[in-house]
This record gives sequence, structure tokens and C-alpha cells, in this order.
Amino acid sequence: MTSPSDQLLAEQVRRGNEQAFVRLIRRYERTLARLIHLRVGSGDHVQDVLQETLVHAWSGLRRDTPRDVRAWLLQVARNRCRDYFRSTQRRELFVETEALAPMVNRFGVAEARQREAAAAIVEAMEEVPDRERAALQAFYLDGLSIAEIAARHRCPDGTVKRRLSHGRDRIRTVLGVTPKKRSKTMSASQQRTFPQYRPEIRIEASQEEPFRIDFKEMAWWFIVPEVGDRVRWAIYEPLKESNAPWRLGETLSLAAQRSAVIHDRSCVEIEVENQYFDQDGKIHEREEDRHVKVWGHLAENEVEWIAVESLRPDGTCELTTFLDEGFYDDWAPSPRLIEDCGYLHPQTDGSFTRQADAAQITGAGVFDVQIGEQHFTCLRVFEVEKEATERDVMIEAYITRAGRTVLDRRYNGNRWAKRDAPPHNWGEEMTWEEDLPHTDRIVIDGVTYVHYYDNLTDVACGIAD
Repeated sequence: MTSPSDQLLAEQVRRGNEQAFVRLIRRYERTLARLIHLRVGSGDHVQDVLQETLVHAWSGLRRDTPRDVRAWLLQVARNRCRDYFRSTQRRELFVETEALAPMVNRFGVAEARQREAAAAIVEAMEEVPDRERAALQAFYLDGLSIAEIAARHRCPDGTVKRRLSHGRDRIRTVLGVTPKKRSKTMSASQQRTFPQYRPEIRIEASQEEPFRIDFKEMAWWFIVPEVGDRVRWAIYEPLKESNAPWRLGETLSLAAQRSAVIHDRSCVEIEVENQYFDQDGKIHEREEDRHVKVWGHLAENEVEWIAVESLRPDGTCELTTFLDEGFYDDWAPSPRLIEDCGYLHPQTDGSFTRQADAAQITGAGVFDVQIGEQHFTCLRVFEVEKEATERDVMIEAYITRAGRTVLDRRYNGNRWAKRDAPPHNWGEEMTWEEDLPHTDRIVIDGVTYVHYYDNLTDVACGIAD
């Protein structure tokens, strides 16, 4: 049976149907709670603000049915967060300046939340011509889309875009801000290439004492969301022949370029560049989706993904953020503190069992890792789904005391990306054990994972800057 649409549930709420309101809120409660948590921090006040949001949502929906229910609910939550910061006990900025924080960041001012910077933006706005200023206020402060602004002012979309562009240029001129240009350093750094074939890897249990790590990287992209951090890594893939060396398939370069604000959330913008290689080690283009920018935030206890920008094969650019439904299915935050708490228990047959309360990302022993001529002492880390099946994937990573990953191994559940019955997704009637018979296996709680590819960072290969 098809679930009722948001619009239908909202209509039922307007007529006083409390059960429809419960169903509607259940769809977005996690998203609303996450938004509130990111804006006001942790603690009991998150639930207080959430309850205020629900009260206002109920009364608002009883009066009217919004055109976009989800967007309207998020705006209600944002307003309640603003109310929270308006209290005399927690007032840090005037409401007008706080609302301008995202715009301040887009104009390149480093400390977007400082009162002085926001005040400067307010003053600069007075120097912008009326039409351009109206477009800026509608877009950045009122949250209207370009199409909505165009409809309001009865002009083409292109006219709105020009007004926004001219308005931004005027404010930059008044503030004396030079727009930051894309760095060319990453492309230059790719001249120092990874080897065409994966270096020899040896992993042995270490005699070193167990240690915990402060894991600041965005898992598993190996970049720390702090301006100035850089990392490169290579993906090595197995060939069908059992004795063939693993071949370089792709390299990625990441650079944390600048501070940013997305949906009032402070973060760091990270540029991504890819290079793909054919069987002869030559660079070639691939017609597939690729990520060109990501945004991350280093919180006190975890590392958070804020947004991801992807480029489709047809040239379309797509941006998803932490407010989009399902974002955390692919871009979940990861804990900073990782240690071996004994959650994984090795069995005599080489498999593992987990404790019922095991963390999804957990340490599992200290190992000496040799990659080519490079030697590292690492905490072995597993990421395994809480309720894992043969259709999930698993990560095995080796991370130094400094919290930097040198080796990351991707394992596929035996039936990941396979159909229930032939023909399979890739036209082969086989499981991953049959598809890659010569790669390693790891069994956890009876689920078989097959070694699929390796990620080696530039530190692991001895070519870090």
C-alpha cells in the first residue's frame, strides 16, 4: 500500500487529525533533531527546542497547508533555534547579524560569526543598489530560490542571477575582499605518482602496547577537515589471475581549502580531484558520477559530513547536505576516540564474533604494517554494520598513533550488489567468493566478507609532501 504524501497528511492535520500529525513527524523527526543538534549543541535543550518545534508545527499546520511540507518543517526548526539564541542568557549576536552569517562566509570573510564582520556586511549592504540588495536579501536572508525571487519580481531567472552576482561584487568591493580562486596545487602534486602496481604488504601482530587514537579524518576519505590539510590516496584493484599484482585503478587528491558555512553550520570546504588509469597505467576519462567537493566539520567527539557536491556524466552538478533525507545513510559521522574495547572476539577457525553492544567502528588489535619500504605500527580498525548481512560492506583500516590511515581495505559481503537469482547485476552467476577466489575473506558473526580493493595513502607509499 502506498504511503500518504506529505501534502495529504498536512491536509488531514489541518482538519484536526492528530494521528496524521504523528505519522508526518515520524518521517522527519530524525532530520529535525539533527538540525537542532547541529545548531544548538548537545544536551537537554535539544529536546526542549524539538518540543517547541513540534508545538509550533502543530499550530501552524492547523492554520494552513504549506506547499513544501518538509521545507516548512525545517524552517520552523530553524526559527525555534533562533528563538533559543535570542534569550538574554545566550545572546551572542543580534538576530540580524546572525542571520547574515552564511552570506558573510560566501563573501570570503574568515570569521563569519564575529559581530564586527556581520556589522560590516550590514553596512556594505547599504552601498548596494536597491534591486541588487532586494535580490540578496531574498536569496540569503529569506531563503527563497532564484525561481521564487524571479516570480516575486516578475523578471527572468537570468536577471535574478545577474543581480545576485553584481550585488556580491559590490559588497566585495566595499569590504576590500578578493574572491578566492581555485588552487592549482593539487594538480601539480599529482605529478608525484603512485606506483602502477600495489607495493608488497605485510601485516603482523605487534608486541606494542594497545593504544587509543584521536581519529580526526573523515572516514574513509583520509582528510582532516581543518584548513590546510591535504592527502592523496590510490585505489588498487585485484586482477582475475591469482598471481597477478594488484593494479592502480584510481587516485584521489583532497585539499581542505577554506572555512565555510552551510545551513548555519560551520565547516571546511574540501576540493577533490580524481585520476583514472587503464590497464597500461595511462590516464583516461571515465563517464561516471564523481565527487568534486565535500564539506566536513571536526566536532568535539566526532567528525561530521556536512555536504557533498557531485558531478554527473552529463555535467549536472548535484549538492546534498546533512538536511537531505537519507544523507547519513552514505555519509554518517564517525567517532574521534577509537580503541580496542574487546568488542571483537577471534575464534579458533579465524572468524570473529561481536558483543551485542559493539560499536560500529571499533579497534581490533595493534599490528606492524610494512608497505613496500615503509613501516608503521597501527591500530587495526573495523567498521561493520550493526545488523550486518551478506549484502553489506565492511572496512578494515590500519591507523597510526597520530590518527592517520595508511591502509584501508574494502570487503564486500558475499552477495553485495548481487541479485537474488541469476542473472546477477554484472551478468555473472556467482557470489563474490566465486568472483574473486584468490582474495582474502573475513567472517564476522557468520557473515562472509570478500576482499575487494585496497586504498593506500601517500604516507603509506612514501610520497607524501
